[in-house]
Amino acid sequence: MGSSLTDLVINRWQSLPSDYSENDLAMHLIPLIWDAIGLNFNQIKTGGLGAGIGLKPDYLIYNKLNEPPRIVVEIKKRTSLFHAAPDLGFSDFCQQQNLYKEAVGYPISPKNNGIKQYLDNTKVVQPNYLAAYGWIFNGDFFQVWRRVDGLVFPLTPVLKVTAANFPKLLRQLEYCLTPQRALVTAIWNQKGGVAKTTNTINLGAALATEGKKVLLIDLDPQNDLTRGLKAHIKVKNYLEKCSEKLEIKDYNTAKEILSEAVHIRKFKTTDNQHFSLSVLPGEEDELRSFRDSTNLLDQLKRSYIKTIINRLSEEYDYIFIDAAPTIDVLSVGMLASCDTILIPVDYDKKSLHHAAEVDKFIPTLRNSRVNKEKLPVVPWNLGLVFSNCPAEKGSVLQNHINDTIKELNFTGKPYKTELKIYAQTKVAEFSQAPVICWHKSPITKLYKNLAQEVFLKHNFIDN
Repeated sequence: MGSSLTDLVINRWQSLPSDYSENDLAMHLIPLIWDAIGLNFNQIKTGGLGAGIGLKPDYLIYNKLNEPPRIVVEIKKRTSLFHAAPDLGFSDFCQQQNLYKEAVGYPISPKNNGIKQYLDNTKVVQPNYLAAYGWIFNGDFFQVWRRVDGLVFPLTPVLKVTAANFPKLLRQLEYCLTPQRALVTAIWNQKGGVAKTTNTINLGAALATEGKKVLLIDLDPQNDLTRGLKAHIKVKNYLEKCSEKLEIKDYNTAKEILSEAVHIRKFKTTDNQHFSLSVLPGEEDELRSFRDSTNLLDQLKRSYIKTIINRLSEEYDYIFIDAAPTIDVLSVGMLASCDTILIPVDYDKKSLHHAAEVDKFIPTLRNSRVNKEKLPVVPWNLGLVFSNCPAEKGSVLQNHINDTIKELNFTGKPYKTELKIYAQTKVAEFSQAPVICWHKSPITKLYKNLAQEVFLKHNFIDN
């Protein structure tokens, strides 16, 4: 992205009227944006998303024409209402306005489409039309959405276009044109005993049986994930060794250390299906030493964790991170690195209370990234998954759960799939294998259903 081209975009944008039609934006500003992010004519297409489905975005942006589009684009007119809106609280303001809602694809009118529909893998059934990202823009609001299989969520909050942040917004579009990185998810709650590690292992395994390349990272000094999968320590003190290389910006050697440290565990299900999980195991002594050491500032430690995860994300479809329920440099580094957070709870008021604390913390973390980072890719709340559930909870307990969620103003969705208690889960733990390996077990079906509900079927997250 050349500075002269960026300056040209900003100057043109500053010259536009505060009320400006969609066609005028498409004619007088959008082509300059394409130039600024390095697109050529052949990468920009118009038209529908498949025969007979009635979905016609404004543009499809390609890296290569023999691959699916990278970005699907929805442009809306510029209005003085958005132009005059203050920067502070702009995201909340947008979410109350119909023009923004139409761009996203909320059902404002019967024929309204938008990004929600354009990235829906149940509506855009031809894979060659399914984009990895969606961009909505009206000259004043700017937002990029991401799709991973069926999951659709914002890459960043909706941001106001200003001369100062236009370069940051253009970098977001450039990011969308880079090779797809893994979806990084933390399954985390500050309450212990809610099957955090068990869910991490088995959701990862459920996705692996669907052909996804999955990495599990153990950042919990208790090392339950490492032991639970019988993962071998292939590189002792990998965090210390990587940190030394990152400190001198030797990223290639750091990546070699990481690649060597990953243990690929192969499994077979009881119906002879083979799958593998990659594991970056943890050592109790090293994780505690890294966490407690005074040789490095906590800020540097968090940045090293983030860099390590970013380097690994180039090779996988999904990364799940297991960290302690306590707030320490390892868990904060995890939260600073992830795209999404899935919060496990059980039928217990205390776990719901702690889930609500995580729910409130996520926007704070998100705002911090937006304000401080050049590319504010931020975490989003995937919602609640109920774990360790008895076979029946009854209507009275369900009402208590519903009332508590409402009282706590929890913004994430509770998933329909609830993970029941089955002895096979404990058998799997003793066998140091995912319970998914026992294909007839009812808990296996529940984990596979949850993987479908959260990740593989259309799941639109906007909180």
